[in-house]
Amino acid sequence: MNRKSGLSTMGYAIVLVIILAIVMIVSAPMLVNKYESDNKTQNKEDINEEETNSSENDYNRYIDENLINITDEMHNIESRLSSRIDGLEMQLNNPNSSSSGYYNNSTPEPPISDRYICEIEGVKNEYGNTVPLTNETDITTQKIVFVCEYRR
Repeated sequence: MNRKSGLSTMGYAIVLVIILAIVMIVSAPMLVNKYESDNKTQNKEDINEEETNSSENDYNRYIDENLINITDEMHNIESRLSSRIDGLEMQLNNPNSSSSGYYNNSTPEPPISDRYICEIEGVKNEYGNTVPLTNETDITTQKIVFVCEYRR
C-alpha cells in the first residue's frame, strides 16, 4: 500500500495564507515606520511652507503699511503745496502788498528780496555777445541777459 504524501489544493491554499500572514506580521512595523517618516517629512514641508507663507505675509503687510505711510506723506505734501500756492495767489491778488506798491509807485528802486537782486544787463546779438540796452533797443524779439546778486 502506497501512501501518497502530497497536499491537496486546499492544503496549498492554507500554507499560502499562513506564509502571507507571517510576511504581513513582519512587514507591518516597517510599513508603519515608513508611513510615520513620510508624515514627518510632509509635516516638515508643511511647516516650512507655512513659515514661507508667514514671511511672505509679513512682507506683504510691511509693504501695505509702507504704502499707506507713503500715501499719507503724499497727501501731506500736496496739502502743504496747495496752501503755499494759495498764499502766493493771495499775495498777488492783494492790492496792498509791498510788491504791487513798487509797480504803482514811480520810484526807480527795485524791491529788495532776501536772496537775490536781479537787473537786466543787456541783450544778446546775433553773434552771442551781450549788448547794453539803449532807448532804441527792441527787447520783445531779443534774448535778455540778467545779472543777479545774492544778498541776505
